[in-house]
Amino acid sequence: MFINLIKNEFYLESKSSYNLLYISFFAITCLIFLLFSFPLSKINDIVVFTGFFWIIISLSTIKLVENSFAREKDYNVYDLIYSSSVDLSLIFFAKLISLSLILGVVQFIIFLSYILFSDLNLTLFTNFILLNVVSNFGLISFGILIFLLTNTSTSKSFLFPLIFFPLIIPVLTNASNILFGIIIGEKSSLYIESWMILLTFALIGILLGMNLFGRLIRQ
Repeated sequence: MFINLIKNEFYLESKSSYNLLYISFFAITCLIFLLFSFPLSKINDIVVFTGFFWIIISLSTIKLVENSFAREKDYNVYDLIYSSSVDLSLIFFAKLISLSLILGVVQFIIFLSYILFSDLNLTLFTNFILLNVVSNFGLISFGILIFLLTNTSTSKSFLFPLIFFPLIIPVLTNASNILFGIIIGEKSSLYIESWMILLTFALIGILLGMNLFGRLIRQ
């Protein structure tokens, strides 16, 4: 049942997330402008890119979460959830995994474009995938919770990003540090503190989601 939930969520999210293609296109356009318009050194170029990368990903997270719940509201999916015998924590996990996968596609498109335009030889691609998995779980889980917390407010479109961005600063800063190390080929052991912060953030988000998703979605 859980696998079917993930498949259904991913199918529906991917169909309704075509606007992320526009986000990816916008990001690639800005990336090209960034690489060819400013005479930055290689190190400064990487520093700017890592910050740019995670800002785009955080904006994509907001758009993904908003679209996901807007679609469910339009099709009265909430009513089906209330009457369903399915454990709501499983629905949370299915949504978390499907949205994280879609966000991972955007990350791959942006990063692949950077590698091609900057003539970079990435040797630690496995670490890049692991970084995205851990970071995405943290971003999406807290994104879901904050959206549901602000969903009843008349200013939810304003409150959601207002609360979300300050909360994810630890993710953005530490993920940027790790991504910088991955690009220049440094060992992950040099960024163990940043890895621990990302893992802790993701675990807290998942645990809170498991316990609060059902209550928040019924409010």
